[in-house]
Amino acid sequence: MFGRLAESNAMAQIMYGLALRHGWGLPADPPLGISYLSRAASNSAAVEAAALSSGLKKGGAAKGELVLAIYELANSFRHGWGVAKDPVAARSYYETAANLGDTDAMNEVAKCYEDGFGGKKDRRRGQLKFDADADLVRQFTAAKYYRLAEKNGNKTLGNTWIWKDKYTPKDPV
Repeated sequence: MFGRLAESNAMAQIMYGLALRHGWGLPADPPLGISYLSRAASNSAAVEAAALSSGLKKGGAAKGELVLAIYELANSFRHGWGVAKDPVAARSYYETAANLGDTDAMNEVAKCYEDGFGGKKDRRRGQLKFDADADLVRQFTAAKYYRLAEKNGNKTLGNTWIWKDKYTPKDPV
């Protein structure tokens, strides 16, 4: 059923892509599954771009599909499901989904930063950025994403360290 619907529906593309990736109810074909997940992300992004350009400040109806597709692509790159393992791409996709509001992705990207998956390992990884006033701001990325996930209802046990002062930027973003 999802195979027929996947021609025109982003959620069906995600579900069919996952079914293909894992062999749920049909023979597994992870590379084809990735192509459906990619199509879902692309189609959803186009819908969201149209919604934003029409004046909707928070986007349109396809944001959930976009975020889910991006998150599942991150999982594919992390585990090598249908593509070669690529820790850098996985972390980048997780971070994109996290910045779009996915709490699971917030925890995953925080774990990537904490463990050094896809980049430098550092709980207090100081990523230097400039804010609108051109002031230098230090972010502690792993703690930032764990806190964000927790504030959005997705708490991870054993993460009390994220609230210590040493993981709090002096000038919050």
